[in-house]
Amino acid sequence: MPTRQCYLFPILKSIILSFTLIVLPPSVGWCDAEQEINIRFERGVRYLDAEQYNQALAEFQAIQKEYATSDDIGSLAQYYIGIVYQELNSLSEAAAAYQKALALKAPQEVHGNAHLHLGIVYKAQGKLALAEDHLKQALILLTQSAEAHIHLGDVCVLQRRFNAAEKAYREGIRLNPNHTESYYGLGRIAEMQNHLKQAMEYYDAALARNRYSSQTHYRRALTYQKLGDKEKSKTAMAQFQRLKTYEDQMHRFREAIYTNPNLPVLYIKLGELHEAHDNLAEAAQIYEVATQVYPSYLPAYLHLGEIFIRQRTLEKAVRVYEKATEIAPDNAQVQIKLGVIYINQRQFEPAIAAFKHATAVDNTAAEAYNNLARLYAGLGKEMQQAIDLAQQAVTLAPTAKHYDTLAYTYFRNAQYTQALDAINQAIALAPNVDAYNKLRSQIQKEKK
Repeated sequence: MPTRQCYLFPILKSIILSFTLIVLPPSVGWCDAEQEINIRFERGVRYLDAEQYNQALAEFQAIQKEYATSDDIGSLAQYYIGIVYQELNSLSEAAAAYQKALALKAPQEVHGNAHLHLGIVYKAQGKLALAEDHLKQALILLTQSAEAHIHLGDVCVLQRRFNAAEKAYREGIRLNPNHTESYYGLGRIAEMQNHLKQAMEYYDAALARNRYSSQTHYRRALTYQKLGDKEKSKTAMAQFQRLKTYEDQMHRFREAIYTNPNLPVLYIKLGELHEAHDNLAEAAQIYEVATQVYPSYLPAYLHLGEIFIRQRTLEKAVRVYEKATEIAPDNAQVQIKLGVIYINQRQFEPAIAAFKHATAVDNTAAEAYNNLARLYAGLGKEMQQAIDLAQQAVTLAPTAKHYDTLAYTYFRNAQYTQALDAINQAIALAPNVDAYNKLRSQIQKEKK
């Protein structure tokens, strides 16, 4: 009896609306070969996720060539070759690859997704009858595919078959109520039939799921104009123009990344563009890609860590900054940031270690001395050392924040006169900070 099952691990790749999970069936007696193929497919998919299309294409083409006698493997390779070409907007080449995938014997899921993407390609080429045929084939093989219904709805709208389109979009919503495109499609149908208030409801539902959809803002602007509400039309059009500029900038950065693969700073610039539009999910994704493509590029980790902090996903932030400390063990600022995250997780001993490491690699890191002093005082331990550390921070950088910490360490050690002198220095530098005035009141109360 075998002790483990041989199989190809699931491979995940998003393309347009589709999230395609492809698994080849297990075979008996060639586990090592399957594992090797699986590794190669996964590597190709990683290239796709990182938008390294030349490498992805080379990987999948090599698999297809080497396993030309295996229909299962060849069909899956052709499917992914089609995805690469589709991402590159080489639609004729994509269609040819999907057709080759369909010509080979393969699991139902591979053929279903090949039909789906072939339908998408034909829709983009304006070959609506072919698109409809392949999307219907996809629905037979992928019975739970909301994406196939959505694209079928688009085809029906282009053919002005509104009842069929509405049915397709509603089925897409039933299968996955979170896709923006289903609601946008229903809004277009309502608008084209002059049901303007209903159209607006659908457009609002679409934006509730994706507020960055510039096209939806555009349709809202036109619909408000038809309704005679010029002010709201003007606001919606301004939003469209802002997001259209954002989309154009994204496109230019992606083109630059593709044509300049040795400039990791382009990933950072694209991430910062997403951040400027408060699109933290997209920013995190592009920074994560940068860490995969350039695993020793420190700025990618620092930006990603900041995003996770802003999203309050501190476990992820810790992992990112811990990786950053491996890349740059002598970077005091990374250690300081890691220490602050540990404090927020109430992991005080690791925080102490991080701040100590920061002062060891940079004896001018005032913030590290300050944070360590504050932590010791808050824990009620190493009180004299806490005072010494706070004094060191003030010497290096005599800021209001550091005087406040010095006051706090004196206060926690019941040295109220020194505490009062220190907090008065803080207030002199920043008189409008409530926390400083509250601490002075506490000190004065205890001193009396």
